[in-house]
Amino acid sequence: MAITVKGQIYKTIVDAAHELGVSQKAVRSYIERRILPPPPTVRQGLREVQVFPIEYLAAAAKTIANWQTGSGNGRRGKRPARSHPPSQ
Repeated sequence: MAITVKGQIYKTIVDAAHELGVSQKAVRSYIERRILPPPPTVRQGLREVQVFPIEYLAAAAKTIANWQTGSGNGRRGKRPARSHPPSQ
């Protein structure tokens, strides 16, 4: 569902979600939680629309893969196993 503004074609969040293999809600969540940087915007009529250039999507795919596996920035991953039960 790309949009065209002044003759330029831009990918929308629908396209980004499809290419990244996640839902639109997940893309919004990753941006909101700062796992991904905010994408650029373009003006379409009275609205500002987020667009997802190819370079952004390539970097986002790497970031999401690292985040999902727990490598990279350390924001997610499995917790280490406890060596003993918690004291009461």
